[in-house]
Amino acid sequence: MHNLATLLRTAQFYAHNSHNLTTGITFFEDHKFFGGLYGTYEETYDGVVERMIGLGKNPDLAAITKAAAGVVAEYGKHKSTEDCYDSVLELEKEICKACEKDMSGASEGTKNFLQGIADQSEMRQYKIQQRLKK
Repeated sequence: MHNLATLLRTAQFYAHNSHNLTTGITFFEDHKFFGGLYGTYEETYDGVVERMIGLGKNPDLAAITKAAAGVVAEYGKHKSTEDCYDSVLELEKEICKACEKDMSGASEGTKNFLQGIADQSEMRQYKIQQRLKK
């Protein structure tokens, strides 16, 4: 679940940046949406880290944060609000892939936990795709 934690931390940082940097005619809606996202990602990240610890793993939180910050530095090159949505959509898809991968060999409880994360991600993907329609 290390990769999932890193993706969630990355999404948290990126959504927070997007919240701060969004502009344009849809500013209010976009600002609010990204604001909600980074809180959601932070809460989900926290749950994943706690699950890892509960399963006897010792996650390197500094390494996760450092890796996430490095990815955000790359994603941060996007300039438009639409680019921000495109990047968040990419991250959401990666979150689902990581959940699927982590389900292999997991306990039923952990599978349920990961399925919940993927379920919420798919709902966010739908909303983002609707926002990106022209």
